[in-house]
Amino acid sequence: MAGQGCRTKDAAHSLVACLARQPAVMVSSMTIDVLVIGGNGRVGASTVRWLHQLSLRRNASAPLRLAIGGRSRAHFEAVQNRLALPKLVFRSVDLETGFDSLVAVVRGVKLVVHTAGPFQGCTQPDLLRACIAAGVPYCDVCDEFALSRHAKELSSEAAAAGIPAVVSCGIWPGVSALMAIEAAQQLGGPESCERIELSFFTAGTGGAGPTIVSATFLLLATKVLTYLDGSLTLKEPWTERRVVDFGSGVGRHACFLLDNPDVPTTVEALAVANCASRFGTAPGVWNSLFAAMKLLPSDWLFNRSAMQGLALFSMPFIRVVDKLVGATNAIRVDAFRKGDASSGMPAQVTLRCVHADLEDCVGQATAAFALELLRGRSGLSSAEQTIPAGVWYPAELQAKARSNILNVASEKALIWEI
Repeated sequence: MAGQGCRTKDAAHSLVACLARQPAVMVSSMTIDVLVIGGNGRVGASTVRWLHQLSLRRNASAPLRLAIGGRSRAHFEAVQNRLALPKLVFRSVDLETGFDSLVAVVRGVKLVVHTAGPFQGCTQPDLLRACIAAGVPYCDVCDEFALSRHAKELSSEAAAAGIPAVVSCGIWPGVSALMAIEAAQQLGGPESCERIELSFFTAGTGGAGPTIVSATFLLLATKVLTYLDGSLTLKEPWTERRVVDFGSGVGRHACFLLDNPDVPTTVEALAVANCASRFGTAPGVWNSLFAAMKLLPSDWLFNRSAMQGLALFSMPFIRVVDKLVGATNAIRVDAFRKGDASSGMPAQVTLRCVHADLEDCVGQATAAFALELLRGRSGLSSAEQTIPAGVWYPAELQAKARSNILNVASEKALIWEI
């Protein structure tokens, strides 16, 4: 489900300047609480499952009324059967359709969750614009900073419409940004923090589908946004190898620079001078294959259709490897204090979280953000609201919202050192 104003490779270079300053839609008449666009995919379906489970805890007699927005009813029916949710609703959605059609498909919904990636190469948040026009809160799992930045530029429009929105949700980006804020607080506050290092590990693909795999391929053609001594620095992806200890049961793994919107959004929220993000996988041959892929022409690497085709072609082999290595997902956030530790505060804070399955925990985290957006807007007192109107990055959320989201994300964690 592409769309969203996809950009060319040359247009991607305008990001530094930015930092310096669908077929006909069939709309169901049934009332919907949450519409998950891309819910036929693995991340979207996991989000639907967690939304249902968590809403049952809040009100077992009236769980959230959920709908999946996508192109294929056949894919929807397969997901519906797998999730065993007979009341799940399908809405036909094509993100490349006209703006009026997008407004029509989201109107009347209490919340839209956008999980239909890959987001690489896209710049225009058309679905968010439609939600603002329709008066519908919104969140997404966008891992492309150019798109998130343009979404952020709509904050005043969202605020005027009374609509809250959070972009770049999920486990990473998303929960990892909340961890960065917590680490800085444990150092004594953002003003005490000089450097934040974000490190991620996933065994195999974490059970991911071809969309996430193709997104990883696309990232190999994307310059990595890092900050060095307060200056934005673009670096080559899959360089600057570092071995990172993710804790008991996961161990030490090689990680490499890879672009992540949590870096610029965390820098903006904390005014930290140094920040970078690294990623690694297992078995080690995957890391070597990614390094080899970088030798391909960048125009080919940045070709969305080609990368999706390569991901689909690779899936049988990927599934075999995934069965051998599992689907563990791990995050480590390191925050370093300015100067010495003479004040009695620690010189470094390290936070870790590990889940057994990437697909499960990213849906869990996305659902946590979604439910926080519904707080006070779905039968609860408005005093319960923790996310005001406007467009927000996860790193900008206030303490109560962060605490509620992390509380949900901690469930089923193998390691939770936060």
